[in-house]
Amino acid sequence: MTIFATIGARCAAAASALAFGLGLSGPAFAIDGGAAAGRDALAQATVAIGTITQPEEALRLTRCSGVLIAPDLVLTAAHCVNGDPLGALVVFFRGSEPARPVYGARVAARYSPDPGEMLPNEASGVSLSDLSLDLAVLRLTEPVRDRRPVPLAADPGRVPKSLRIAGAGLSGRTVGRLRTATLTPIAASNTGLTIARANGARVCFGDSGGPVVAQDRRGTYIWGVASAVISRAAPCGGYVVIAPAAQVFSATGMR
Repeated sequence: MTIFATIGARCAAAASALAFGLGLSGPAFAIDGGAAAGRDALAQATVAIGTITQPEEALRLTRCSGVLIAPDLVLTAAHCVNGDPLGALVVFFRGSEPARPVYGARVAARYSPDPGEMLPNEASGVSLSDLSLDLAVLRLTEPVRDRRPVPLAADPGRVPKSLRIAGAGLSGRTVGRLRTATLTPIAASNTGLTIARANGARVCFGDSGGPVVAQDRRGTYIWGVASAVISRAAPCGGYVVIAPAAQVFSATGMR
């Protein structure tokens, strides 16, 4: 059985209580292993996102990760905000710890990125139609003044050799901390869809929508967001499917 034989469930997980220090808590898992976040551009822009939906009679809570891409816009995975949420909370971090204030948000746009075709000699047996791939942009109720947004990748055809991911949630018994891990791309399509291996870590449900970034001479930029994990058993896996950030805004022109 290859690593692609079992595709894990989408990374969003239903939570069961409101808390998370400043926002949400419950059985949402985040990066297992890796390292606690520092105070670099990635950590400063990464957020935890909590949503509340009412699919039938009961309230449903979910928790994901995301990243600031404009003073009032946050990029995440679209399945993190499925079901027409009644409300969304966005929490930033100071280092690895959640920080005030908590921001309200609403869904501004959803995207279903074109998976494209696998580049030559890169995992030709992978069925792209089986991979979970979606993006959403949330608009904050007010702009963030003390955080610097991270720009999006401009060229989806140039896959970086090394990537980093950030995610928030539960790691072991630690709740509400932000962690990071390095990723090594192992396959990519011509539109930027990337499958990457986590180095010394596992990517878990609470990392859904978490930013995956690269570095060039101009600084840090967003290659994409965590859209699914590839695993033999939930809730964590050693491989992550990355939805390409370069496709955001291309369909609507929204800024």
